[in-house]
Amino acid sequence: MRFCHRFSPPRRQDTKNDKYFLRPINFLKEFLNPVRLVENFKTFLVSWRLGGEIVLLLFFGSQLCAQETPTKNKIAVPPLLICGNNKNVLSHVNSHGKLDWDYTLDGPILDVQPQTPDRFLLTGGARHVAYLRKVWKGCRVLWDWESLGDVSIQSAVAMDWDENGDPALVLAADAQNPRLFLADPQSKAVKIRWEYKLPAPPMSARVCPDSNNFFVVLKNSTLLEILYQEDKVVWSMGAEDGLRDVRDAVRGPWGQTYVAEGSDGVILCFDPQKKLVWKTHLPFAPSLSFRDITLSLFKKKGKRMVMAAVHWPGGPGARDVIYLLNSESGKVLGWSDRLEKGSYPSFHKAVPDLPGYHKKD
Repeated sequence: MRFCHRFSPPRRQDTKNDKYFLRPINFLKEFLNPVRLVENFKTFLVSWRLGGEIVLLLFFGSQLCAQETPTKNKIAVPPLLICGNNKNVLSHVNSHGKLDWDYTLDGPILDVQPQTPDRFLLTGGARHVAYLRKVWKGCRVLWDWESLGDVSIQSAVAMDWDENGDPALVLAADAQNPRLFLADPQSKAVKIRWEYKLPAPPMSARVCPDSNNFFVVLKNSTLLEILYQEDKVVWSMGAEDGLRDVRDAVRGPWGQTYVAEGSDGVILCFDPQKKLVWKTHLPFAPSLSFRDITLSLFKKKGKRMVMAAVHWPGGPGARDVIYLLNSESGKVLGWSDRLEKGSYPSFHKAVPDLPGYHKKD
């Protein structure tokens, strides 16, 4: 039984498109793999003594099938913008897993949103909100909202853009005087063009890609969708729907709502009628110390994925992990807990550096 299990035949493969059938040299490379050379040679001797060329073929086939299955701790994570947890540093990780640059702020970094290539909308520090352009050895501030005075902006996102792709109108969530407001992207005499009072301090604000309404996450674990043209709430979720400890939430391009629940360490997906579509517990996520999490959507090879960037302060092992989930089924496709050299910088938020990743097209 043990022998049959080890040499179980591989699944049927399309020999016309399979690169291993088109390139037989890969059989030899797999056999001479220094990591498994001794084990491969022992298996070869056993197979030869049994006179089983078929067994030998099945051995290589099973090894190649296992090789084609991606390991879950080595996934292709998109380029990342990371808001440091202990230091006031914005870090950039490229698509090869290398930490290639960082930018130090004069206070905690609360949020970051990629815009056109090498331009970012940053929330935090004394400037409240700043629009940055990447330059050699750092970033240059194009404008900021330091003149706004006594505010506590938790997040900011572009609502409209000019012909150059730069923000023309910015939506901000203020926790000092719980409200949303729209304001001009300029440094002096910032003009607030619209505002809406919130029932509780906000954690984040985004624009719904399906309706262009405003999507707000409140600190009391309530989600609101606001039709700003009429100043009214058109959709909401909260304790009455079973939400207890919401750490982040995003709206998908087809009306789905993805929610990160900190009390259980799970990601939830709801349809537009607030019916639960799927529920996934993140591997290695201890619920008692499940603290900071960011949810983002992006496309990879035409497939939409949910990225969950998780930080927990205690417990053994890695404390900063990037998870990728299938947006339709909730299946965990893989996770990554380190870069090419060393672990991720301690973060409380990380987002894909992919402008427009949340749009329908």
